[in-house]
Amino acid sequence: MDITTCLKSLLLAIQQYRDSRTAQHAAQLHKQLEEVSGLKCDNLLSSGQFLPTECVSGLVELAGNPNTSPALTSSIISLLAQLGSDDASREILHSSYNLTSTLAAVIHCHSSTPGEPLVLQCLQVLQKLTYNTRTFQFTNYIHELISFLLTNIQSQNEDIIMPCLGVVANLCRDNPSVQCHIKSMDNVRQFYRTLINFLAHNSLTVVIFTLSILASLTLNEKVGEKLFDAKNIHQTFQLVFNIIVNGDGTLTRKYSVDLLVDLLKNSKIADYLTRYQHFSACLSQVLGLLRSKDPDSAATVLELLLALCRIGGLRSQLCDVVFRPAGPKLRAAGHRQGSGADGGRKPECGLALVQWLSSPVEGAEKCLLQTLQLLNELLE
Repeated sequence: MDITTCLKSLLLAIQQYRDSRTAQHAAQLHKQLEEVSGLKCDNLLSSGQFLPTECVSGLVELAGNPNTSPALTSSIISLLAQLGSDDASREILHSSYNLTSTLAAVIHCHSSTPGEPLVLQCLQVLQKLTYNTRTFQFTNYIHELISFLLTNIQSQNEDIIMPCLGVVANLCRDNPSVQCHIKSMDNVRQFYRTLINFLAHNSLTVVIFTLSILASLTLNEKVGEKLFDAKNIHQTFQLVFNIIVNGDGTLTRKYSVDLLVDLLKNSKIADYLTRYQHFSACLSQVLGLLRSKDPDSAATVLELLLALCRIGGLRSQLCDVVFRPAGPKLRAAGHRQGSGADGGRKPECGLALVQWLSSPVEGAEKCLLQTLQLLNELLE
């Protein structure tokens, strides 16, 4: 069945269920949701066509209605998440369809049972939806959502803590209104204590989410001055670089790079990094990630390199690592793991950057533009 026919059937099922919430209509809507989810729906949201727009509007409305059964709500959210699989579609769901508010409303409706699958599903979709997007504090149900998140971060439920931390990290980043709201809450000091305890967590993802939140909320306050002072900052640099290079997945790497980029906006911390003795070795390892043919990972690494390049004291070190020829001993070592200041830098680490220009993989247009920009900055 083609996509147009499927969408027409889905729209009819939405209207029938909206008019009469019978078990038969619910089953028919569930069937149509499954059929559409089995089709290739790339760029469907950005097409601007009437049929997809009406279907998505109807689905968002039903998902936010407390009278819709949890099972059906879950199926609707699964399809919406599938439709928002790329950055442009996620932005449309966030800005044009207010899906963030709808998910926050669903969570609020089920806040008394935070561990149930529907709530966890909403949190996971929210984390993807709010990444690199601005959510204003007057958005419907946002205050209730923040209260829910902070309460459950301080709970003992490990399953819910990580997605809650991820959503808070997204909401706080570059968002003064949400930051001010959290800082004004009565339990904020207890929240800070919980976050500081999480810095010793065995999950690197939890640690990086926590550092991101602390940087957003406390960087220019007394708490932040102690956390990111000269005594601690080198350990933070080492931790973040280790996670970027060895972290568990692209998601953790993205948040690690975002954290480092945010920290470097603080002139004092940027100066600390210029004097970090392992910077060149860390940089070599980061450049090594460009040998991967994964465009998402490469784009994240290139974003970090561009941020480093904009800091005068780091720019020359970045040029040195990218362009300096390997010495005779390093060439003789072949592919053996090196040691010392170069941290095992292989002679081709700069070439990995150029390879994104000479043989770009499909879907890596962003990497190509980032590489051109970076080389332009370095060669200027």
